[in-house]
Amino acid sequence: MPLKLKASFRRFSLEFLKLHREIIAIIVAFTIVIFGYLALMAPTSPPSELQPFMSFIMGVLMPLMLSLAGNFLLLKELEGGSIEFLRTRQSMERLWIYRIVGFFLLCAFSNAVIVSLANWFYGPLLPPIMALTFLVPTLLFSGLMGVMTGITKNAYIGAGSGVAIWLYFYLQPTSLPSVLTFNDIVYYPFIEWLIYKDRPYMMASLIPNRFVIGALSILLLALCYLLNKKNLRFI
Repeated sequence: MPLKLKASFRRFSLEFLKLHREIIAIIVAFTIVIFGYLALMAPTSPPSELQPFMSFIMGVLMPLMLSLAGNFLLLKELEGGSIEFLRTRQSMERLWIYRIVGFFLLCAFSNAVIVSLANWFYGPLLPPIMALTFLVPTLLFSGLMGVMTGITKNAYIGAGSGVAIWLYFYLQPTSLPSVLTFNDIVYYPFIEWLIYKDRPYMMASLIPNRFVIGALSILLLALCYLLNKKNLRFI
């Protein structure tokens, strides 16, 4: 194995298997819930009864919990006073970008594994493309929380703002999709859930929806990078 690849793997192991175990714990917990539910319900339930549950867990609830965990990727060092030691070795924005990229790769890999295994064991429950689209809400809410964290210099305010926005979208599934429709494309963030909840006609909006919201999320994350580059402190 090349030395750079070996060093990256070792650092990833340190960051996400030791320093940020809560992210692994969230993924494992949701995986157990999903496959526990499928094991109980799949033998006697058609796919139409399993899809709303899976789309809600993976497209609505799991992104919120992962975004909250991702918002605190630097908090341990900030609260423990060890961030100054880390900053002598690399800039704060480089540290943030390494961790956020590793975080999203871990989330994307987990989504792909869950969707693939569910389809393999229980039949074609979800389109394979959703292994990618389920990542977009995590990107969006991570970007929103990160921007608010950078502006307020407080990770808890950033997390609270993200939860408030999440609740607004979650509690308005009836009215918001019509408001967020342009040229017959629906830009509601939790579109997978709505598709299987009661609006299958929205499947045509899935790819353009995820492309636009994904692009917006990348812009928000770029702003997060700039805020971290200024070494803003948050408690």
